[in-house]
Amino acid sequence: MNFKKYIRIIALTLAMIITLCACSGDDTASSDANSSLPYEKTEGEAKVGYIYDRPVSADSYTYMFEKSRKDLETALEVETCYVDNVTVSAFEDAVKALKNEGCNIIVSAYNGFANAAYSTAKKDKEIYILSYGGTAALSNLTCFQPKMYEPAYIGGTVAAYNSKTHKIGIVCDDVMYQSYAVMAAFVFGVQEIYKADETDVKIAYANTKEETEAGVDLLVAENCDVIFFYQPTDHGMYYCDSLGVKSIGFTMDVEYSAKNKGLMGYYLNWATFLTDTVRTCMYNNYESEVYVGGFKEAFVKVTDYTANCKDETDTIADTLYEYVRNGSAKIFVGEIRDNENRPRVGNNKVLSHKEILEVNYLVYGVHGAQNLIKPIETPPVPDLVVKYDFL
Repeated sequence: MNFKKYIRIIALTLAMIITLCACSGDDTASSDANSSLPYEKTEGEAKVGYIYDRPVSADSYTYMFEKSRKDLETALEVETCYVDNVTVSAFEDAVKALKNEGCNIIVSAYNGFANAAYSTAKKDKEIYILSYGGTAALSNLTCFQPKMYEPAYIGGTVAAYNSKTHKIGIVCDDVMYQSYAVMAAFVFGVQEIYKADETDVKIAYANTKEETEAGVDLLVAENCDVIFFYQPTDHGMYYCDSLGVKSIGFTMDVEYSAKNKGLMGYYLNWATFLTDTVRTCMYNNYESEVYVGGFKEAFVKVTDYTANCKDETDTIADTLYEYVRNGSAKIFVGEIRDNENRPRVGNNKVLSHKEILEVNYLVYGVHGAQNLIKPIETPPVPDLVVKYDFL
């Protein structure tokens, strides 16, 4: 019995019998470690600086990084600080500001900094850089990539099972990491409940709170009764709650974000990875890598399913989660077609993680996308002030 048929049977009959074949695992990359390691320092000496692309108090995304910063101070007794609201062009200047403050380990906390982090690490061997979303390592540069498409896949199934109209919405900030892959995985999750030809997913691209609310209003007018958010904030969930619309979004606490209508949340859990990697930098047993983490590594997580969900949502979603976690079920497996019904991935081909990152199209089942994001006429000028406080 194939996996998709099984999930639909669970949704209808709650049967618990299945046979699955495991496919080959994802590729992970590790690269250039030929140049010399950063300068010798006293064992255990370290100061860690974070670089954010937005104000540190902005959203759930920065909160999760700040949680890892606090955990570093607690676990390793190191001093940490940060520079926030940094543009890509000012990344190297932010590194210099943190170096002047005594930092020898830099956490680059935005996927848009990846190229700048690589360039800076290549030029400056006196520091280690831990780069979110980067794809190539150096002797003093480690990159870390979350499989954000895994929780999106679960979210799609939960959304479809809890929808009455069979019309599902996505509000997406398209500069978020792996945005096309995340939206595709969400649609594939929906199709574990609905047939591909019955899938009706609509997308609104939005960034600011005003754009997000306009996107929700647009989707609700299209009769979408469950909305999935791929944004760094939980504001969309909060707004959906005010309208009585079910939601799934980026949060560690659905009760806080959408008490009345929130179905589930997903979040990043990289404190352990960052702590372990900083420790290796401190005690001179560091090895550069491109680290890829998903459910199996507890690098990305989903929250509990709330009481707002239909009965048996947890049974269906937990079963699907377990098969994704243990590698028995692959999310990106052909045939995959785009939303214009053109073939993109051949029958039975399983995409590697690297190939998933290269997905740059909307998949079959998306029946409309509208961009509400307005260009920023006057980009902010970073002040590059080093800060130490926690929220």
